[in-house]
Amino acid sequence: MRRFLSQGLACAFLALTGLPTLAQAPVAVSPETTHSSNMSFSFSAPFISSSGLRGDHHIIRVMVVGMSLKDLEVSVPQQMASFDRVRVRDESGRTIPAKIDASQSQIKVQFDQPVQPGRTVALDISGVNTNSERGSILLYGVMGRRGEIRDSIPIGTARIQVPDFLDR
Repeated sequence: MRRFLSQGLACAFLALTGLPTLAQAPVAVSPETTHSSNMSFSFSAPFISSSGLRGDHHIIRVMVVGMSLKDLEVSVPQQMASFDRVRVRDESGRTIPAKIDASQSQIKVQFDQPVQPGRTVALDISGVNTNSERGSILLYGVMGRRGEIRDSIPIGTARIQVPDFLDR
């Protein structure tokens, strides 16, 4: 009982004398852990700005930055059983003139005129049927060829989640 009482008094003493000064001690925060609402990003190459579903349409949006974009290559996920059509549109929904070559494993889009920086390209893959379970994730690898560069560059991986339910 005495040991319990002495430990309780020691804890109370520390709480009253030592802990308030610890609570007031300055805390060093590294710049990496602080958050600021004034964040800015500077992109110098095309990137996937969004991807998602609209009914049976898989939509991948690419923001063109830096240099113009001559073409796109999209790797079709293995889980995709079939799709009906591929369309390419700009940010306002207008069709971008392009030659589209689609197979079971890849979609190639060659623009009639290079897409200029500051524009958005929306790849609309419609009539999609998959062999995957509901709730799984489909990954599309996206490559592009910029106006001034001969070789393709990786743009990113578009991620589309198959819904747990279907509205068909």
